[in-house]
Amino acid sequence: MKKFVSWRRVSTKKQEKSGLGLEAQKDIIGHFVNTEKGELIADFCEAYTGKDLNGCIELKKAIEFSKANDAILIIAKSDRFRNTIEALQIYDEMGEGKIYFCDLPHTDKFTLTIFFALAEREAMLISIRTKAALAVQKRKIEQEGGFISKSGNWCTSLGGTTTGQAKGGQANGEKRRKEAAEDKLNMTISVMLEDCQTPQDIDRLAAKLNAMGHTTKTGLPFTRNRLTALRTKINRRAEYAQRII
Repeated sequence: MKKFVSWRRVSTKKQEKSGLGLEAQKDIIGHFVNTEKGELIADFCEAYTGKDLNGCIELKKAIEFSKANDAILIIAKSDRFRNTIEALQIYDEMGEGKIYFCDLPHTDKFTLTIFFALAEREAMLISIRTKAALAVQKRKIEQEGGFISKSGNWCTSLGGTTTGQAKGGQANGEKRRKEAAEDKLNMTISVMLEDCQTPQDIDRLAAKLNAMGHTTKTGLPFTRNRLTALRTKINRRAEYAQRII
């Protein structure tokens, strides 16, 4: 039976505290250990942020434990490493067949090199495109006083909002809340949702609204998710109204 030692990492203490990222990695690792009909003999996890993994104490422990017990180091996602050099250094240290990436199972050194090289190239291209787009926006601000964002808003600064934009956003928010509060269909649905105690109740309400020919504001049929989202919005608007009274 193959022996595995897992190493899991998240970037921040907040992610570590929530446990979601670590648990997801644990589930992925567990699935692949079972697929390989192996045994997980140890698990190491940590929260670490940095340009390289030299400071990952738990990773070093996982490597040493794996080598001492003739086990395979298993990692849920190859993006836990930052670059090609870093990945290949650990690959060489572990030895051929002694490191297993769940998103690149049974990979060899050649495949790993190509994979990380492509990932680094894509990251570089994204950085270039982002810098070019920011340069265009900056030039428009200097020449025309602002630019139109993807959402259709007029922006006069990068990376934030001006006082005028903030006031405009607040006014638009108040206008939307007022319109929503005066929407008769929203209020009717809100009352009907109060009687929905289970997801199945919401499904039946969605079917009823669709049969009556009602749609969302964007013309889409009602579904459980859309009704749940609408209920959340209505409740938030009610809370806002109470705060400003």
